[in-house]
Amino acid sequence: MTQILFSTTPDVPLQAQLARISGLAPLPPFDAQSRAFVADFARRIFALPVLRDHPELATLAHWFRPAAQEHLFRRLQSPDNESLLARGLVFHLAPANVDVLFAYAWLMSVLAGNRNVARLSQKPSVQREALVSILGDMRREGLHASVLERSVLLTYPHDDAITSLLSRHCHARIIWGGDATVAKIRSIPLAPLALELAFPDRFGVAAIDAATIVRSTEADLQQLAHRFVNDVLWFGQQACSSPRTLYWVGDAGSIQQARARFWPAVRGQAGAMNDEPAALMARVTDAHLMAALAPTIHSSSSLGSYPLTLDAARADAHLRELQSGHGLVVDVSLSALTDLAGQLDDRDQTLVQHGFSREALIELLARLENRALDRIVPFGRALDFHPVWDGTDLLDVLTRKITLPGTPKQ
Repeated sequence: MTQILFSTTPDVPLQAQLARISGLAPLPPFDAQSRAFVADFARRIFALPVLRDHPELATLAHWFRPAAQEHLFRRLQSPDNESLLARGLVFHLAPANVDVLFAYAWLMSVLAGNRNVARLSQKPSVQREALVSILGDMRREGLHASVLERSVLLTYPHDDAITSLLSRHCHARIIWGGDATVAKIRSIPLAPLALELAFPDRFGVAAIDAATIVRSTEADLQQLAHRFVNDVLWFGQQACSSPRTLYWVGDAGSIQQARARFWPAVRGQAGAMNDEPAALMARVTDAHLMAALAPTIHSSSSLGSYPLTLDAARADAHLRELQSGHGLVVDVSLSALTDLAGQLDDRDQTLVQHGFSREALIELLARLENRALDRIVPFGRALDFHPVWDGTDLLDVLTRKITLPGTPKQ
């Protein structure tokens, strides 16, 4: 059964919803009305009662503050022989594992002037309900009507007929989900001129120059451990960018000293995070499964540790697939950062790194023989959103560039 989570006409059936929104003209990209709506939306997030328990909402709000909107707008500046228009109607299929993620692409699409239909997960979510409640408040207050009428948020069970209906009418389809979800949705045809952007299963890895940990002050070490905990343990390590493997780079002695300092600091910081019994059971089960399938793997910490670490001589994406997250990290030692290239494949999206120069990172990229790595970020930034995601600029998909005659020379 289709449930309309938000619409300016909530009691209207889906077919009529689609007819209504399809009949509205797109707004100009970064129109004053859209900017005002997004700024107000971000401001109201900061007032949410659930903000204290869900700081990822604060990150979302900060990302769309007026100064950040201006930064996005500058990315779209066109030469004199181009003009920008909205793409049209964008159909978003949101992920179930990170509730807030859909809001980034949706709000960017709103700023681009598009009409939007977003299918959200049926899984209950405090964050999602909080964001939808803001839209309901705006509607009741009679604010931002021209922007609100161009968005419909809904949820429905997996139903090819509904997805097909929405896909036939959209000008762009953005899919967030696992490989199976992406393959299933891709089997449903789009309108001939529509674009599709898919974000399937990806993984995050981390790399540390061991010598920098050995030299770190205790204060710097605690700060680094705190950032690593945020990268790994938020969302139960379910985000595609959350590291599942930590590669230590250096000589054997430096790596041993670094690990002896780093992991106690991390576990001390992790004590402030909630470790659910189900998460403990999941990572212990995964650890036993991985040890059974790869005999060289062994635990370097007690099974009750949070995070739980496993030592391995090698860890590739196949090994990362065996992990369900929940605070399980595989430790691998490398003598040089370039040795990492042979353990990455297309599904490895984010490298969270500490202690390496820009030149060393560029040398690693030059050694890659596949499409691994779309992001390299410092510790603490794994979960940050960016308008370029998985190597694609979202604003390029959400807008159209219209070529014009060049300006005559004087």
